[in-house]
Amino acid sequence: MKTIYIYPLKKMIKSEIKLELEFLYEKTLAGTVNAKKRKQNQYRKIISHLYYNGVASIAEIVKTAKMSQPLVASLVEDLLGFGVILENGIGESIGGRRPNLYCMNPEYQYVVGVDINLHTLNLAVFDLNNQLIYREEFKEFELENSSEYCQALIGKINVALETISIEREKVLAVGISIPGLVDAENGLTHTHLSFAEDGLRAYLNWELGFPILLDNDARTMALGEKAFGKAKDKKNVLCLNLSNGIGLGMILNGELHSGKNGFAGEFGHILIDPEGTLCNCGKIGCLETLTSGKILVRQIKEGIERGQESFLAKYKDEGKKIDLRAVVDAILAGDQFAIDQLNKMCEYLGKGLVTLIHLLNPEMIIIGGRLAQAGKYIISPVSMWMNKYAMDKISSETELVNSDLLDDAALMGTMANVMKKIVSD
Repeated sequence: MKTIYIYPLKKMIKSEIKLELEFLYEKTLAGTVNAKKRKQNQYRKIISHLYYNGVASIAEIVKTAKMSQPLVASLVEDLLGFGVILENGIGESIGGRRPNLYCMNPEYQYVVGVDINLHTLNLAVFDLNNQLIYREEFKEFELENSSEYCQALIGKINVALETISIEREKVLAVGISIPGLVDAENGLTHTHLSFAEDGLRAYLNWELGFPILLDNDARTMALGEKAFGKAKDKKNVLCLNLSNGIGLGMILNGELHSGKNGFAGEFGHILIDPEGTLCNCGKIGCLETLTSGKILVRQIKEGIERGQESFLAKYKDEGKKIDLRAVVDAILAGDQFAIDQLNKMCEYLGKGLVTLIHLLNPEMIIIGGRLAQAGKYIISPVSMWMNKYAMDKISSETELVNSDLLDDAALMGTMANVMKKIVSD
């Protein structure tokens, strides 16, 4: 196996490590700062059109880029020379000569996606056609607030790049999804991996040498649903990330809603039971203390300890771990005890969603995360409680669905986050 080469970043000055997202060709642009910026914006208009539309002619690009045809033709020639776009055959004639078609070069650069969870880690590498060229899940990767955790993560990224033989300079950025309170604009995490003095983004950028974009897992999931899932072409969608905890990503008026400090969407911490139990946020009776993957697993374990019959009882007998993955498998296999426990939780979830429906009037609510794999066993009871407590005139216009992306929604969202930043902002 080849030795993984890591640049000696710690011999560099931190300010020398660029945080700005740039395509490779943009590093070679000459001229004044203003001239480079203008040229960069013109190139990116063309790249944006091809990224979002797949294939296009110069005439089609002109319509959306709002630049003259000679200028677009010249810019396209430049981009072909840089290698960032490719010729892609001949289009249909609309009167006259048939036009040349162009598309993104998927191998020009790559995006690394990292989905951090409490107990697992998902890692992917995408090409510029949004295709997964590498995907790996690490099932026992416990989230710890330490540099050791980050060094292990960095090692996984380096191994992935080595495995698929991608040069480090061809990494456009690393997109990261992480639970908890995240200030995406400033690259700060306040719940997990908060050990780094300058913030998680600065720490990973310093160690890896790549631009880092990070955000809360539920908001990243919403970006994934908007770009690749059921939220595509919709303007007002709520995306629930139901795993060990509960997160909410909101697409409002077609845009991701993050709030003043990037903390919008803490749905799991709305008050449900003032006389309830202590939440890990320090408050009493949060929704997350009544309905979450962690609570579901705990209640099933307690039931089995009391002698409750369940498919999962054999896990205890065989010394296997009863985790959320095992619980979902049991539900899908028809385990009545596990289904009953999920149904009890769905009442609280349905009541909480009624509040959101009345406030935000969404056209769709998408359930994602590990619990989304329970399919009808979660959609049906939640729908029942929503119908019971919500105003019919409002709730009848809201569709409740499971994510098609399931566990990969946040992972796909890391790609969407990077590309949105470089071709749309």
